[in-house]
Amino acid sequence: GAIFFVSVGMMVDPAMIVEYAWPIVIITLAILLGQVIFGTGGVILSGQPLKVAMQCGFSLTQIGEFAFIIASLGVSLKVTSDFLYPIVVAVSVITTFLTPYMIRLAIPSYNTVERHLPDKWKKMLERYSSGSQTVNHENNWKKLLVAIARIVAVYSVLCIAVITLSFHFIIPLFRASLPVFWANLAGAVFTIACIAPFLRAIIMKKNHSIEFQMLWQDNRFNRAPLISTILLRIMIAVMFVMFVIEKLFQASTTLLVGIAVVLVGLMMFSRWLKKQSIFMERTFIQNLRFRDVHAEFTGQKRPEYEGHLLSRDLHLSDFEIPADSLWAGHTLRELNLGHKYGVHVASIIRGMHRINIPGANVRLFPGDTIQVIGTDEQLGEFARQAERVSSAAEEEDLEKREMSLKQFVIDRSSLFLGKNIRESGIRDEYRCLVVGVEKEDSTLMTPDINIPFMEGDVVWVVGERDDVYRLLGKKEKEEE
Repeated sequence: GAIFFVSVGMMVDPAMIVEYAWPIVIITLAILLGQVIFGTGGVILSGQPLKVAMQCGFSLTQIGEFAFIIASLGVSLKVTSDFLYPIVVAVSVITTFLTPYMIRLAIPSYNTVERHLPDKWKKMLERYSSGSQTVNHENNWKKLLVAIARIVAVYSVLCIAVITLSFHFIIPLFRASLPVFWANLAGAVFTIACIAPFLRAIIMKKNHSIEFQMLWQDNRFNRAPLISTILLRIMIAVMFVMFVIEKLFQASTTLLVGIAVVLVGLMMFSRWLKKQSIFMERTFIQNLRFRDVHAEFTGQKRPEYEGHLLSRDLHLSDFEIPADSLWAGHTLRELNLGHKYGVHVASIIRGMHRINIPGANVRLFPGDTIQVIGTDEQLGEFARQAERVSSAAEEEDLEKREMSLKQFVIDRSSLFLGKNIRESGIRDEYRCLVVGVEKEDSTLMTPDINIPFMEGDVVWVVGERDDVYRLLGKKEKEEE
């Protein structure tokens, strides 16, 4: 990279720039405006929103080394003037230098365009970016046909593998221990039973998918091709069954077709076979994607939907609830994060557990990782508030939180005379703990919540300084 840019910089001729300043300025402006306009237009035609299209267009406002090749080739072939090459180099350096600033101008330019763009055009662009009926129609057909082709190919390979193994290993074992007819019958039953889940998947998969249903409801002319895809897959399944039977028995083609059609029909409507097929596929997919799914579940991998948020200027960020956070122990309803900061809590990761779309009554606990969706400004403000509430304990006066041990005497005027610990409210109202009661005989007793205080008892309490002072009264506080 250094060699390339140094070599390009050495090709810049300052004298040539001064001499051909106006052509360089005109070409630079033409490239900037042309790339912005045509780049944005091309991205819009691809179905992206206006904001994404303008960001892409503003990031393509430079010419690269390919322009050098074209210019040098023109000079070497004597079809362009000699001064064109240094001009192209100068324009390339200038546009490369201006690219970061153009990228920075993308959002302000989009805001300006959006303010002045007629509502009719805005709605048209939104409909187009969301996908018109024709584009959706073609995309749905493409998705459906690609998925069907992949399913047929994968399960056909599995069927061929099972049939090959059966004919080479299983059926010879049957023939070694049974008469030929019964051995062939057992082999046919075994082989067809083994490939039955795969055949059913070939026929039935994607018949109830979103793409299939949308195409079916979109236009009645789609129904014949959709039915044809099902019939074609049924024919493939019938051919597999016919192949197995034909290799083991000598029968007429009509009989083979009849038996194969009946067996395939039973496979299609068998609920037990449906469960087995779904179970096998689900187990295979889970084993195949276990690491990725586990990483996403535990928050080690970003969820797939995060990329789709960027087109709407939304982001997904993770925040860990510290042990000293004031948010810990409160429900999402009590915190009201959406109303205060405009963010949305998408998931809460708690150890090996994940709570997706948590309800208002879900509490946050220390160590929880919350995944929050919002704009840059909203997430920035949320991060500042999260840091503030987590450091609130550091801002407190530590001397006030210091625990102290005090004692007081129960006299005739005491509010606690004749009350037990539960009735006195020492713990609930004054937030202090009774650690012992010293009787008149100088014996320190373990406090019993059911024994009332008597005159002359010395009560030992522990609590924070302000709470203890509040319990003992203002007089003692002033003396301290």
